[in-house]
Amino acid sequence: MFAPKLLLKSPRLASFLKISKATMSTSSILSAKGITFSSETPGPIEISIAEKISEKLNPESLVIFNDSHKHAGHHGLRGASNTTESHFRLEVISGAFAPYKTQPNRHRLIYNILDDELKTKGVHALQLKTKTPEEIAKLQKTLG
Repeated sequence: MFAPKLLLKSPRLASFLKISKATMSTSSILSAKGITFSSETPGPIEISIAEKISEKLNPESLVIFNDSHKHAGHHGLRGASNTTESHFRLEVISGAFAPYKTQPNRHRLIYNILDDELKTKGVHALQLKTKTPEEIAKLQKTLG
Protein backbone atom coordinates (compact mmCIF):
# COMPACT_ATOMS: atom_id res chain seq x y z
CA MET A 1 0.00 0.00 0.00
CA PHE A 2 1.14 3.56 -0.62
CA ALA A 3 2.75 5.42 2.23
CA PRO A 4 0.46 8.00 3.90
CA LYS A 5 2.54 10.93 2.66
CA LEU A 6 1.66 9.93 -0.90
CA LEU A 7 -1.91 10.89 -0.24
CA LEU A 8 -0.87 14.53 -0.06
CA LYS A 9 -1.01 16.78 -3.11
CA SER A 10 2.26 17.41 -4.92
CA PRO A 11 3.22 20.91 -3.63
CA ARG A 12 3.13 19.64 -0.04
CA LEU A 13 5.21 16.57 -0.91
CA ALA A 14 8.17 18.84 -1.61
CA SER A 15 8.54 19.45 2.12
CA PHE A 16 9.47 15.79 2.60
CA LEU A 17 12.55 16.05 0.43
CA LYS A 18 15.99 15.85 1.95
CA ILE A 19 18.44 16.86 -0.73
CA SER A 20 22.05 17.94 -0.80
CA LYS A 21 23.36 21.19 -2.21
CA ALA A 22 25.01 19.25 -5.04
CA THR A 23 21.64 18.17 -6.44
CA MET A 24 19.63 21.21 -5.31
CA SER A 25 18.72 22.62 -8.73
CA THR A 26 17.58 19.41 -10.43
CA SER A 27 16.00 18.00 -7.30
CA SER A 28 14.24 21.27 -6.52
CA ILE A 29 12.66 21.34 -9.95
CA LEU A 30 11.58 17.72 -9.61
CA SER A 31 10.29 18.19 -6.06
CA ALA A 32 8.02 20.98 -7.26
CA LYS A 33 6.42 18.33 -9.48
CA GLY A 34 5.67 16.07 -6.50
CA ILE A 35 8.69 13.79 -6.83
CA THR A 36 10.33 12.36 -3.73
CA PHE A 37 13.65 10.54 -3.64
CA SER A 38 14.62 8.05 -0.94
CA SER A 39 18.28 8.99 -1.20
CA GLU A 40 19.72 12.34 -0.16
CA THR A 41 21.73 12.61 -3.37
CA PRO A 42 19.89 11.02 -6.31
CA GLY A 43 22.20 9.68 -8.99
CA PRO A 44 21.95 10.34 -12.74
CA ILE A 45 19.81 7.27 -13.46
CA GLU A 46 17.44 8.07 -10.60
CA ILE A 47 17.08 11.64 -11.88
CA SER A 48 16.56 10.37 -15.44
CA ILE A 49 13.80 8.04 -14.22
CA ALA A 50 12.13 10.94 -12.38
CA GLU A 51 12.33 13.24 -15.40
CA LYS A 52 10.96 10.67 -17.85
CA ILE A 53 8.09 9.52 -15.63
CA SER A 54 7.26 13.14 -14.81
CA GLU A 55 7.27 14.17 -18.46
CA LYS A 56 5.26 11.22 -19.80
CA LEU A 57 2.80 10.57 -16.96
CA ASN A 58 2.50 13.95 -15.22
CA PRO A 59 2.07 12.23 -11.84
CA GLU A 60 0.41 13.78 -8.82
CA SER A 61 2.99 11.88 -6.83
CA LEU A 62 6.15 9.96 -7.66
CA VAL A 63 8.32 8.38 -4.99
CA ILE A 64 11.56 6.72 -6.07
CA PHE A 65 13.41 4.30 -3.81
CA ASN A 66 16.93 3.27 -4.81
CA ASP A 67 17.26 -0.22 -3.30
CA SER A 68 20.54 -1.05 -5.03
CA HIS A 69 22.49 -1.17 -1.76
CA LYS A 70 20.35 -4.15 -0.69
CA HIS A 71 21.53 -6.18 -3.69
CA ALA A 72 25.21 -5.21 -3.95
CA GLY A 73 26.66 -8.71 -3.40
CA HIS A 74 24.10 -10.72 -5.36
CA HIS A 75 25.33 -13.19 -7.93
CA GLY A 76 23.44 -11.55 -10.82
CA LEU A 77 25.29 -8.27 -10.28
CA ARG A 78 28.83 -9.62 -10.03
CA GLY A 79 30.88 -7.98 -12.74
CA ALA A 80 28.13 -5.50 -13.58
CA SER A 81 29.28 -1.97 -14.38
CA ASN A 82 26.32 -0.38 -12.57
CA THR A 83 25.79 -1.56 -9.00
CA THR A 84 24.80 1.74 -7.35
CA GLU A 85 21.68 2.41 -9.44
CA SER A 86 20.43 -1.02 -10.43
CA HIS A 87 17.34 -1.72 -8.29
CA PHE A 88 14.45 0.72 -7.93
CA ARG A 89 10.96 0.85 -6.45
CA LEU A 90 8.54 3.40 -7.87
CA GLU A 91 5.24 4.48 -6.37
CA VAL A 92 3.30 6.48 -8.94
CA ILE A 93 -0.07 8.21 -8.69
CA SER A 94 -1.18 9.46 -12.11
CA GLY A 95 -4.36 10.06 -14.04
CA ALA A 96 -2.49 8.75 -17.10
CA PHE A 97 -3.10 5.23 -15.77
CA ALA A 98 -6.89 5.53 -16.16
CA PRO A 99 -7.03 3.88 -19.62
CA TYR A 100 -4.75 1.10 -18.35
CA LYS A 101 -7.07 -0.87 -16.09
CA THR A 102 -4.69 -3.72 -15.20
CA GLN A 103 -1.38 -3.54 -13.35
CA PRO A 104 0.50 -5.46 -16.11
CA ASN A 105 -0.58 -2.85 -18.68
CA ARG A 106 0.52 -0.01 -16.41
CA HIS A 107 3.84 -1.75 -15.82
CA ARG A 108 4.39 -2.21 -19.56
CA LEU A 109 3.75 1.51 -20.01
CA ILE A 110 6.47 2.35 -17.48
CA TYR A 111 8.87 -0.26 -18.94
CA ASN A 112 8.44 1.41 -22.33
CA ILE A 113 9.12 4.85 -20.86
CA LEU A 114 12.26 3.55 -19.11
CA ASP A 115 13.41 1.33 -21.99
CA ASP A 116 16.87 2.94 -22.22
CA GLU A 117 17.53 2.65 -18.48
CA LEU A 118 16.53 -1.02 -18.51
CA LYS A 119 18.38 -1.98 -21.69
CA THR A 120 21.54 0.12 -21.65
CA LYS A 121 21.98 1.88 -18.29
CA GLY A 122 22.13 -1.20 -16.07
CA VAL A 123 18.78 -1.00 -14.28
CA HIS A 124 18.34 -4.62 -13.27
CA ALA A 125 15.08 -4.55 -11.29
CA LEU A 126 12.05 -2.29 -11.14
CA GLN A 127 9.29 -2.77 -8.56
CA LEU A 128 6.15 -0.75 -9.29
CA LYS A 129 3.06 0.44 -7.44
CA THR A 130 0.72 2.32 -9.75
CA LYS A 131 -2.56 4.01 -8.87
CA THR A 132 -4.84 6.67 -10.30
CA PRO A 133 -5.94 9.62 -8.13
CA GLU A 134 -9.44 8.11 -8.14
CA GLU A 135 -8.13 4.81 -6.78
CA ILE A 136 -6.32 6.68 -4.01
CA ALA A 137 -9.50 8.63 -3.17
CA LYS A 138 -11.44 5.38 -3.02
CA LEU A 139 -8.77 3.88 -0.70
CA GLN A 140 -8.94 6.94 1.53
CA LYS A 141 -12.72 6.71 1.68
CA THR A 142 -12.58 2.99 2.50
CA LEU A 143 -9.97 3.48 5.21
CA GLY A 144 -11.94 6.31 6.76
